[in-house]
Amino acid sequence: MIRNVIFDFGAVLFQWNPQKIVETFTRSIDEQNILMEQVLAHPDWLALDRGTMLLAEEIPKFAARTGISCQRMEEFINHIQLSLEKIPETEALFFRILDKNYPTYYLTNMCSAFFETLYEKHHFISFFDGGVVSGKELTMKPEPEIFHLLCQRYHLNPHECLFIDDHYPNIETAKSLGFNTVHFTPTQDCIREIEEALAMFSPKIQAL
Repeated sequence: MIRNVIFDFGAVLFQWNPQKIVETFTRSIDEQNILMEQVLAHPDWLALDRGTMLLAEEIPKFAARTGISCQRMEEFINHIQLSLEKIPETEALFFRILDKNYPTYYLTNMCSAFFETLYEKHHFISFFDGGVVSGKELTMKPEPEIFHLLCQRYHLNPHECLFIDDHYPNIETAKSLGFNTVHFTPTQDCIREIEEALAMFSPKIQAL
């Protein structure tokens, strides 16, 4: 029986399109390629997500590696955060799930600074029952440890959870640990799949 719903953030509840991010930041193809390859696709970006490096440490490294000034790099980082807009369809789905009284959690790979910005900007995040942010925990998806951490912290049984994520390696790990899963795509068919999976079971009714 599914009793809990777990959401990824990037490309599920919030827009995350690296190519679009660089294209909307600069018209220079050369600069776009540099920012993509030497920032967003670089191992240092994963270090931010893992929490082993902070933005204040990484920005000078990004600047030195790319030849782009620290000020310009800070502008790019701010642009990334502004690009993390809500996806209306999944926000609406989230509220429909709340209406059915399912406890909801988040499990996201994200640096803590980005998460704090999102939390301050988007009030609906406070409606989650809890969650785990990789940048605060020194572990990240698809590593099993971050899934175990979520379950231990909130006393969740994987077999009673529906995990929604756009990145298939994360889905594979979740399946191997016993989670029910939906590999998210931005389509009405996927939204319907999630709704049907939940409609098959009686939601957990919160005690009054």
